[in-house]
Amino acid sequence: MARKRKKAIAILENKFAIVTVTTVVLSMAIILGVKVNSIKKELVQRESYKQKILEELDSENERSKKLEEQRKYVQTDSYIIEMAREKLGLVFPNEIAIKAEK
Repeated sequence: MARKRKKAIAILENKFAIVTVTTVVLSMAIILGVKVNSIKKELVQRESYKQKILEELDSENERSKKLEEQRKYVQTDSYIIEMAREKLGLVFPNEIAIKAEK
C-alpha cells in the first residue's frame, strides 16, 4: 500500500509540475505578445515621425532653392535697376520720368 501511495504522490507531483510549467510558458507567451504589440505601435509612430521629418526636409530644401534663386536675382543689374526706379525714383539720364498723381 505504501508503494501505491508513493506512486500516486509521484503522479500528482508530475501533474503539478506540468501545470506549473504550462502556466509559466503561457504567461511568458502573453507577456511577449504584449511587448511585441507595443513595439509594433512604437515602430508605426516612428515611421510616421520619419515621414513628417522627410516632408519638412523637402519643404526646407525647396525653400532653400527659392532663397538661393532670390539671392542670385538680387545681385543682378535688373534687380538693382528695378529697385532704383521703384524705391528711389531714379531714371537713366536719357529717360523721362512720368509719375501719376495720387
